[in-house]
Amino acid sequence: MRKRGLLRYLGFCARIIGMKTVLIEALAFVLICVFGTAAGGFLIMLYCGVSNFVVGCPLDLFSARGFIDGAVIIFPVLLLFVPMFLFLTLIRHPRYNKISGATTIALLSLAAWIFLAPISHEMAKSRNVFYREDPSELSPGYFRNINEKNYYFTFLTGNYASGIKIDGDYFFSNNSENHVHMLDNNYIRFRRDELGFSDSIVGENLTPPAALLNFMRGVTVIQQKAYEASNAGKIEWLLFSSLMAALVAMGAVVSASEWKLADAFYITFDSFAIMALNALCLLGFFEKAADAIRDAGTFLEPAANHFQVTMNCAIILALVFMGTFKAIIHKAKKNRRNA
Repeated sequence: MRKRGLLRYLGFCARIIGMKTVLIEALAFVLICVFGTAAGGFLIMLYCGVSNFVVGCPLDLFSARGFIDGAVIIFPVLLLFVPMFLFLTLIRHPRYNKISGATTIALLSLAAWIFLAPISHEMAKSRNVFYREDPSELSPGYFRNINEKNYYFTFLTGNYASGIKIDGDYFFSNNSENHVHMLDNNYIRFRRDELGFSDSIVGENLTPPAALLNFMRGVTVIQQKAYEASNAGKIEWLLFSSLMAALVAMGAVVSASEWKLADAFYITFDSFAIMALNALCLLGFFEKAADAIRDAGTFLEPAANHFQVTMNCAIILALVFMGTFKAIIHKAKKNRRNA
């Protein structure tokens, strides 16, 4: 009787801990989404102000419209990282119920991605936030590198400029006079650089490191393709959502190791690896692999045509298998210790 009563008590405690974990993770999900979106909107507002800044002109950083547009842009991007942050909280607190916590994170993340991200994309479309306007009018009196040529403007009005143009090979040529050209109200089409900066002086000094730049490019590709998929229809959006399904499948390996540090490494590495693989797939780096699947047989053609979905399904199966295998091993070790 005592043993049966003890088991009932332990079961009751487990249910209480499981419910507490669900509530904590749900609250953490809401807080991360709200404050993360606000912080991201603020940072994008600052970025827009700096990208529009022209040396010699007033700097305008704060804008209510820029903040709202930034929040609309950043919300779907933030959702990609929410599962990783929440899974790390499960690892950080060993008393949390891992099964109920991982299930809560997976359901909330998938629901937010499937139902709320398209709303954000629709708002971005209605607000025209991805429209890249022409750069602000540049200021005279500065040397600028534009299209691999150096310019010094003495007068500017719109796209018409006066001053001098120095070719890029000026300092390496024996006859340097032929590489200097006078500008007299010449038409020059100014464009923003790759990162969206109006003034090349600002862009050259704020270019991020190569690793961060490649990360930003990958996230931008995923954001752009997600926007296109959500506007293409429900089927296309659900197929693209296999990316989020792969990210939440990491819950299967939350307790893959007996070391919390190793579990945190698995979650972090897998998150970035999944997003990197999807970005490379969207950029067309796996076309040869898709062709190889297509050549294996006509019945595999749907898998080849939707290679991103196939890849994400393979990732999900691998994570579930690894988590199940690790759980069996841990249970066997625990039984041996209690024997």
